[in-house]
Amino acid sequence: TPAEIRAWLETGYRLAQAEDDRVAITTLLAAPDTTPALRAAANAALDDGTPEALRHFLEVGRYEV
Repeated sequence: TPAEIRAWLETGYRLAQAEDDRVAITTLLAAPDTTPALRAAANAALDDGTPEALRHFLEVGRYEV
């Protein structure tokens, strides 16, 4: 129904994207050439755990270390 689609777009999509972001960060941590500074920033984003922190790390934070 339109209401279900709206609810998913408002909440479900955000949570699904956060799970994808968590996997992307974990994959980055598993790379052997990940620097200690990047590893620390990635772990900080994972420790925060909010969808916003995960997305910010992938879009901005990973390029600032």
